[in-house]
Amino acid sequence: MLEPIDLLLLLISALGAAQTIFLVILLRGEGRRAFRANRWLMIFAVAVGMSFADDIIDTMVSPLVNLYLAPVFTPFYFAFIPAIYLYFLEISGKPSVRPAWHFAVMLPVSVVMMGVVYLLGPDTSLSGVTIEEINVDLDFRQGKIFNVLLILLITTFCLQFASYMFRVWHVAVRYLQDASRQLEVDRKGLRRWVLELLVGLSVIFTLFTLINLFDTIVSRSEWLQLGVKATFVLVFFRMCHVIAVNPALFVQPERDEVENTRESDEERRRSVLARKVDPNDVSRIRAKLDRIVAARELMFDPLLTMPKLANAVGVTPNQLSYVLNQHLGKSFFDFVNEVRTNEASRLLIEEPDRTILDIAISVGFNSKSTFNLAFKKITGKTPSAYRDDKILNTNT
Repeated sequence: MLEPIDLLLLLISALGAAQTIFLVILLRGEGRRAFRANRWLMIFAVAVGMSFADDIIDTMVSPLVNLYLAPVFTPFYFAFIPAIYLYFLEISGKPSVRPAWHFAVMLPVSVVMMGVVYLLGPDTSLSGVTIEEINVDLDFRQGKIFNVLLILLITTFCLQFASYMFRVWHVAVRYLQDASRQLEVDRKGLRRWVLELLVGLSVIFTLFTLINLFDTIVSRSEWLQLGVKATFVLVFFRMCHVIAVNPALFVQPERDEVENTRESDEERRRSVLARKVDPNDVSRIRAKLDRIVAARELMFDPLLTMPKLANAVGVTPNQLSYVLNQHLGKSFFDFVNEVRTNEASRLLIEEPDRTILDIAISVGFNSKSTFNLAFKKITGKTPSAYRDDKILNTNT
């Protein structure tokens, strides 16, 4: 018969596991362009889901079985922070060259836990010993050895947490600064998502670490552990809600499809170092922009920023801004919106059964209201009025 605390833990863990599955399905549903960044959120979700699975099994099996499963579940706790760090590196346009190294600590943790199983496992050669006696003996030895190991693991987790969380905040803040230069992204929604994720995870992992230290050094506190698990579930619920409401926030461009717009490293180095834009550079930049527009994918990236476009062209943001303003007579925002609106105008007519919101998202806008404002500014009509007029003229 389960105790009330165990029943609550089982309920919360089952809810958390269900939320994890739902989150992974949402992330997978974002499509191929989103996978580069969302794969790290999926790894984070799976890692947390494994912790929920560990709690579910913990309430249903004996301490002996839990001991044998420790090498399987414990390493996943060390995948939480690296996955979030890799996610922010990806959406900032600076992905890790060797992402697998960030999860390397999981292997030695698993090996250590297998050593613990060997040291603490019962002597199976004994006969006439009941499973209850084995579990009592296991609990006694865990009290002496396992706590020391737990402190060591928590200390390692603390060091990993402090190191990665500092880098996560640094990358995220820089990313938000870059994203603030773009127009057709829901900047408030993006900033709210990033801050909610960072603050929520920082609080959760801090509480997780402190509570585990308290449990090990001072006294066992199952209710505090229950509170941490409940908080995890709430964070997952919020993440699912934000992704469901703002799917395009998480779509990233495919680098392969704009690879033909990239210059050699030496050419890029020279163009970046240049302080002035001469007529030859202007022609080269305009030709490059034409190829990027023709490639389409980068221009429909909802997280496109001036620095990201400048990097694809091979110039500094200031140089790109100069060419756009002085030679094309457009701001960065107007240039991007015009390309997106032209594509949206075509889709509105060629695909009359497709919803306006679906078309808006496909060309890089994050909401119907933002799309309507940009579309009307360029065409003088709202998307629905534009579609109705074109269809009416075609029929007549």
